[in-house]
Amino acid sequence: MSIGPLLKELREVAGLSQSELARLLCDVSGRSTVTREMVSRWENGKRTPTFWLPHLAAALDVPLSVLEIGEVKRRTFVVSTALSAVSPLMSDITKDTAVEIVSSIAGGDPSPLANVQTSHETDLLISHLASQDVTTVRRLAHWLDEGPAVLRVNACGIVAKTAKLDLIDSAAHALRRDAEIRDLYLRAVENRVGTDPRALLKELYNTRDAGARWCSAMLLRNTDSPVVTSALRAALRSEPIPENIRTIGMILNGVDPCI
Repeated sequence: MSIGPLLKELREVAGLSQSELARLLCDVSGRSTVTREMVSRWENGKRTPTFWLPHLAAALDVPLSVLEIGEVKRRTFVVSTALSAVSPLMSDITKDTAVEIVSSIAGGDPSPLANVQTSHETDLLISHLASQDVTTVRRLAHWLDEGPAVLRVNACGIVAKTAKLDLIDSAAHALRRDAEIRDLYLRAVENRVGTDPRALLKELYNTRDAGARWCSAMLLRNTDSPVVTSALRAALRSEPIPENIRTIGMILNGVDPCI
């Protein structure tokens, strides 16, 4: 991918117009000379923004190396960076499958996540790989609101397992407001954990999956037990995600969080 199309892709993933990127570059660089027309010429390949590459990297929140390679292969960059640390984690899916899924996400292709709901273990692996690249994570966050329900729930499951609290909160928010995502995620937790309150209480403290914590609280909300009430109160004190705190608090007060 040449620098022009790459800049356009990164700008769109960041949710910026050409004018907004120009203004951001002025702020980042301390110069007032960048215009929308300049950004357009860069994206159309009419000019090469050699001087502006460090500022573009800062404005778009990507490593400078991505922009310095004129014909960077975006998919290779994303996956090769992540796989160096993830090999010991691979068990249920092969390395080739993991590479293909994350490569597709990085390239803007949602199809591997749009047809079949992925497992908890697969989501953990994909999340580990994808979280190495800001643009890939942003793309997943966009898919929380776009496309078929399976794509949205898979994006939700992956985002909920990252280490970025603001993104995790957006995944929990999607669970509350999107009935299709919620139903699919709840069913997946039930299939993996079961419906025994003791198993669901353990899931309240699943540090690797904020979505599972949200779902376990929802699955426990109709269980009339002092033990469950005590556990929910304890989870409320330890939970780091604002949307999960809101949900648990409403459950303790007898209010449906999803109304």
